Amino acid sequence: MDRNNVTMCIKGCGFYGSKENKNMCSKCYDDYLKAELIAKSSKLLDAAKKPIGPTNAPNPSVLDKSWPPQWIISAAKTTNTSNAVDSRANQTTGTIESGAGSSVKRRCEICNKKVGLIEFKCRCGHLYCGTHRYPKEHACTFDFKKFDRGMLVKDNPLIRADKLEGRI
Repeated sequence: MDRNNVTMCIKGCGFYGSKENKNMCSKCYDDYLKAELIAKSSKLLDAAKKPIGPTNAPNPSVLDKSWPPQWIISAAKTTNTSNAVDSRANQTTGTIESGAGSSVKRRCEICNKKVGLIEFKCRCGHLYCGTHRYPKEHACTFDFKKFDRGMLVKDNPLIRADKLEGRI
C-alpha cells in the first residue's frame, strides 16, 4: 500500500478506508449498507400505502385493515445499534438469530465457548460444550429423580385384580 494513496474512513472512525467500500472502513460500510436497506424497505412500505387511483380503487369495505402487518412496520423502524446489541445478547445465551447474512454462533452457557457441531443440550434447557455437558459440571437445576419417577408412574399404571373373584 502506498503511503500517499492511503485514505482514512470518511465517517471519521479512525480506520483506513478503501475505494471498494466508498472510502469507508468495513464496519462503517456494513452500517451504511444496512441503513440503505432499511431506507429501501421503508420506501416500499410508503409506496404500498399510497392509494391506487380513482379508476382502480377497490371498495373501501373490502380493504383489509391489517395491511401492512405490524412486524413489517416495526422492522423498518429498528435501528442498527439495537440489532447489533440483540445479536450479541443472543450469541452469548446460545440462541439462534436468523437473518440475512447473520452467522449462527451457538455458545456454551458456562464458558461462552463456541460449540460448533457437537453441542449438548441439557434437560434444564441450556446449551453446553463437551466439558460442561454433565449436570454436576454446570450445577444443573433439573430434578432428574422427580422426572424419572413421574415417567415410571405414567408408563406403569397400577393394576389391581379382584382377590376374590367368586364372592357374592
